[in-house]
Amino acid sequence: MHHLHHFFHPLRLLLAFSLLFSVVPFVFLGWRYLTTRRNRPQIAKADIVYQERFASGASQKNALTQVGGANNCLRLVVTKEILWITSWFPFSVLTAFYDLEHVIPIGRIVSIDLILSFGRAGLLLTYTDDCGANHVLKVFPRNREAFLNALSSSGNFPTTVPTT
Repeated sequence: MHHLHHFFHPLRLLLAFSLLFSVVPFVFLGWRYLTTRRNRPQIAKADIVYQERFASGASQKNALTQVGGANNCLRLVVTKEILWITSWFPFSVLTAFYDLEHVIPIGRIVSIDLILSFGRAGLLLTYTDDCGANHVLKVFPRNREAFLNALSSSGNFPTTVPTT
């Protein structure tokens, strides 16, 4: 009985719980990163209509994602079929957690509205996923006009793109 009391000493329990609560979030983030890496599209350079590596944005999914967005580390890739929103390493570890990893068929984009957020001109992009659920993203491309032109030049864009 004395050995069990020694094993469950309060400091050892505290150490075990602190290790558990510090390791589990990193394991979760690693798992999310690997699952999103597997689902990334394979895009040939010749298929890219527009690409930007230093955009900003935030998902509007919940309060955490609205506050936690990405500043100058989002990657926007437009082809004739898809809009791919992602980021580059090491920020890509957090994009899935903040709901900033999206492969959007251009025909599923419902609307794009011009917005002004904290003095920055951006876009509020709404799209519908395969299950019919709507997703709303704020994006701040550095070259908004080129981004909008790339989306509208695809024959699959269903609505009119706002003019600036």
